[in-house]
Amino acid sequence: MSKLKIAVQKSGRLNEDSMKLLKDIGISIDNGKDQLKAVAANFPLEVFYLRNGDIPQYLRDGV
Repeated sequence: MSKLKIAVQKSGRLNEDSMKLLKDIGISIDNGKDQLKAVAANFPLEVFYLRNGDIPQYLRDGV
């Protein structure tokens, strides 16, 4: 099964809200300290922590 991949701001005003949303729907993510990628423990999901300016490039590249 392939994993859903999402990009979240590494830091900034949307980071906390994004992570809270995932937690509120029951997705458990152990993002550790300064990791650029984390995998959900209970859902086929990878979270990429990126700078705002990098998110569009990752989408264009199909990451």
